[in-house]
Amino acid sequence: MIRVSCGTAMELNILNGKLAIAPTTAYFMIGNKCNNKCAFCSQSIESTSRKDKLSRVLWPEFEKKEILNALLNYKKNNIKRICLQVMGSNESLKETIDFIKYIKLNLNIPISVSAKIENEENLKKLFDIGVNKIGIAIDGANKEVYEKVKGDDFEQKIKFIKDMGNKYTDKITTHIIVGLGETHEDIFILYEDLIKNNVTVSLFAFTPVRGTKLEKHEPPSIESYRRVQLMTYLIKKGYTKDKFKFENGYLTYISPIDISIYEEIKMGMPFKISGCKYCNRPYYNERPGGTIYNYSRSLNREECSNAILELNMELKEY
Repeated sequence: MIRVSCGTAMELNILNGKLAIAPTTAYFMIGNKCNNKCAFCSQSIESTSRKDKLSRVLWPEFEKKEILNALLNYKKNNIKRICLQVMGSNESLKETIDFIKYIKLNLNIPISVSAKIENEENLKKLFDIGVNKIGIAIDGANKEVYEKVKGDDFEQKIKFIKDMGNKYTDKITTHIIVGLGETHEDIFILYEDLIKNNVTVSLFAFTPVRGTKLEKHEPPSIESYRRVQLMTYLIKKGYTKDKFKFENGYLTYISPIDISIYEEIKMGMPFKISGCKYCNRPYYNERPGGTIYNYSRSLNREECSNAILELNMELKEY
């Protein structure tokens, strides 16, 4: 049995329901047991959360054959990628390899895998069977935060991700969770380092989940998150640290912005989902009708204006 995100299952017509935003990636979760102890995650071995949840999303189970048939019969043309979320166990990785082979025999579609990969041998196994993106999570943006929420191998994990990023260009991804106790300056340092080493970085806003160690930890303010979104967007555009000012680690100033990039900001580009191509993760961090951290679609004019106002800082163009 494979778990399928509710939105994906509805889009594939194997679960009844209406979607406010259609997913552009099909999200599947593989494995029934995770050996990791991530303090924020419902799938942690130490969590008492429901095991059919990841973040705030429900993941009902379906047979492999039913999933394949749904993909083969899919006609809407919204889904352009498959993303596999893999539990932290050897059994889950083996199951993932079998599932990918099963899909690839019948379907030609880009596949991403997010898994606990700790050596190049397992990385190669996935690339060799047709995976084109592999995500190795960082989550915590500095050593202290990482050790608090994940474990004690921060430097080793960063080195491995950067080494693989340089060896397998544009094929390695990771993600950073904003709001775990890091500073904006911490995120800048890590994000810039990863980008320079050919690693694609996704941003998530911390989402408290009942039953986890951090269930009572507050999510980041929308002002803080918007500033991180804009800062990382500008890093990808080549902006260096001298273009930013931080006070006690908090971003307070950005040098005048090139007019062409400023136009992209006014269109809301920095505030959309970041990461793999075609990944839009509808409502992964948000409740419908609540505060939207990552927009899963193009922003309308009012949303663009509001997102810029939420920065609560003066922007200048040149």
